[in-house]
Amino acid sequence: MYELERKSIQNSEGGPCQVLAVRGNLGIAVVRKLKDDLLALLKNNDSVVIDLTEVSDIDYSILQLMCSANKYAQKHGKTFKLTGQNAHVVMVEAQSVGYFRAEGCKDAKDPTRCLWLAETSA
Repeated sequence: MYELERKSIQNSEGGPCQVLAVRGNLGIAVVRKLKDDLLALLKNNDSVVIDLTEVSDIDYSILQLMCSANKYAQKHGKTFKLTGQNAHVVMVEAQSVGYFRAEGCKDAKDPTRCLWLAETSA
């Protein structure tokens, strides 16, 4: 089971940003609900941050969802960022499937905005 907490903040440019703090166990059982929540946020906001700091467990399906959300945001001229991806459980899963990388995905609109670049993940 997981919990969501949504709050509005200002981004670094002073514009509105929606933060979705996620807590608990994130796996295949919740990926559809989380996808729906993310898609609604991205459709209605120009800037979205997902806070993974309090995630107790995570699997590959959620990492894929984060990548897909980032690609969607880029395609639609929006900003999507992760915070807390250095939480131990997130790091272990991301490293085990080879997500941390030196360069962004080749098929991304802007490969420099990859969520898993070494400098953005530190």
